[in-house]
Amino acid sequence: MSSSQHSNSQWSQGTSAQPSRLPKGALPPPKRDQRPRPAMPTERTSRSARLSAPPRAVNAAVTDVEDPRFDEPSANPRFNRWLIGAFLMVVALGGVAGASAVSLMSIPNLPNCRAVSWRFASAATRLQCAEAYADQGTVESLLAAIALVEALPDDHPMRGEINDRVELWADEILHIADQTFNQGELETAIDMAQQIPENTAAAALVSDRVERWQAIWEQAESIFRKAENHLRASNFREAFSAAIQLRSVDNEYWATTRYDELTSLISRTREEVNILANAERTASSGILEDIVTALEQVAAISQESYLYSDAQAILKSLSRDLLALAENALEEQNSAEALKILAEIPKSVDLGQEVADFRTLADAYELTWSRTTTGYEAAIVRLQSITSDRPLYAKARDLRRQWQAELEGVAQLNWAQQIARPGTVDSLRAAISEAEEISSSNPFWDDTQDQIDTWRRSIALIEDQPYIDQAKLTAVAGDRASLQAAITQVQQISSNSFLYDEAQDLAADWRWQIQRLDNRPILTQAQRLADAGDLGQAISVASQIPASEAVYDEAQAAIADWQAAEASLYAYQQALLVAETGTVSALVRAINLAQQVPPSSADWSFAQQAANQWSWDVMGIAESTAFSNPTEAVSIVQQIPSGTAAYPAAQQRLQEWQRPLTNSSTGETVN
Repeated sequence: MSSSQHSNSQWSQGTSAQPSRLPKGALPPPKRDQRPRPAMPTERTSRSARLSAPPRAVNAAVTDVEDPRFDEPSANPRFNRWLIGAFLMVVALGGVAGASAVSLMSIPNLPNCRAVSWRFASAATRLQCAEAYADQGTVESLLAAIALVEALPDDHPMRGEINDRVELWADEILHIADQTFNQGELETAIDMAQQIPENTAAAALVSDRVERWQAIWEQAESIFRKAENHLRASNFREAFSAAIQLRSVDNEYWATTRYDELTSLISRTREEVNILANAERTASSGILEDIVTALEQVAAISQESYLYSDAQAILKSLSRDLLALAENALEEQNSAEALKILAEIPKSVDLGQEVADFRTLADAYELTWSRTTTGYEAAIVRLQSITSDRPLYAKARDLRRQWQAELEGVAQLNWAQQIARPGTVDSLRAAISEAEEISSSNPFWDDTQDQIDTWRRSIALIEDQPYIDQAKLTAVAGDRASLQAAITQVQQISSNSFLYDEAQDLAADWRWQIQRLDNRPILTQAQRLADAGDLGQAISVASQIPASEAVYDEAQAAIADWQAAEASLYAYQQALLVAETGTVSALVRAINLAQQVPPSSADWSFAQQAANQWSWDVMGIAESTAFSNPTEAVSIVQQIPSGTAAYPAAQQRLQEWQRPLTNSSTGETVN
């Protein structure tokens, strides 16, 4: 059997376990089914043959293990010595008989290789045991076989056969190493190959073979690293192109196992990229439920993933978003909601210190909700526990500054309120003076302004309300003098008074009533003139009402109506004058003037009747002209305006008169 066939058969039996180098001179035990078995003695064995067998041949079949029963003390020493002597005699006779039988029947005596004393063993015994070892098909057994026969001298008569066997076994070791390399165990394969004895032909191939393995391995690792770099950059097309290159690597492990691992890794990484993108898109709404859903999606990215660091960064970012939502809840004085949001932050995210600091902030926030000096002072002290080495130190520092300012504002406002407690004008003005010392940048500025407005209203009710009440009573009469007196009374209220705006509104209303009293007679006079037909004078009188005063808009509307009536009257009268000449052009112009009279005018019906009559007059002129000059008749009827009574008949005549003219232009006979 050839070396390749022998090693292939051994490889198929599953001898891929990583071997270890044997110490010099050590021999592994042969397989139990391949252990040489001693020949059984037969009846043909002669007594002389049994007696001539050396005692060592008999003892060779006996193992070195002693019977533990011989160590036990005996109650009868003489009896024990007799048993031992009898046992040794039986063993000696059996060994002699066995050796004689083997000699007579020519059956080769396979030695027990585990018990052979190699110092006195023959070359045949060594070769037989070496074959038994080599048949196991492992690197250790092949090296043991080589070591066993290489112990014989170079001038031994069996050296030629031994050298052939050694070369065969060395080739098998190299073949096993090559298969081990293809299974992905480079270092083990190199270790196997380097154990090949240097005096063999296979040893000369080891250096080139190892260099080739290492080059292939480096090439595969380079391709794999390139694919990993593309994966980290989310360049999946380039990563897959790199993975395809592994298929051409001259190593079964890289071309199959590692290729499958890489393609699965690419698919998984692509899915994880989509997971992260979808999570960020979901969390972008800023809604608590969406952020929690996004956290669950990102947390599914395993630690072995190339995107694990990106996933952790997103987890931390989303957790900080939850902290921001919790802080908003605190600002709205909802501590229960804030703590609920805080509980959604994953414990795996390294935000333990931030969460602890936030709980301190929550406690301090609750102390300020009483809006008392005691509460603010306690909150400021609570925040002092967040030292400069803590993650939320900057936030705590800003809150301390804000609450210190609020504390000052609260204290100042409380002092002002104590001053205003008597409720007199002087006490209220003193309280306002104290409250105005609170800066507009103070968080309590709005509250202070509300309090100041309340005090000013109280002062106004004490000082100025009587003026307004008296003025309202005065204006009830409704005459010009009463209204003017009411205006004079409310004008005594200063601009600093809280009731100043109300006083100004009342004065404006009373002035409007005075204007109505002044301007209404003017408009009434103009209306009388218009009713009498003197539209021009009516317009002149109504124009005397000043702009932006009462009745002005009403006067302007009346003036517009009178101007339209005046224009329509002028148009109708002008049409009558123009139509008196009786020419076609005069009649057409008169019709156009009459049509300008608006339907709201009293002359509208007269103008319409006149326009219709004038249209028939133009139609009559066209009829009389058609007998002598059809072309001129066509020109006349085309001037009759639409909307007049004669317009439909004019259009019919126009078609009748134009047809003969068209036929004559084409050379046909005209009847």
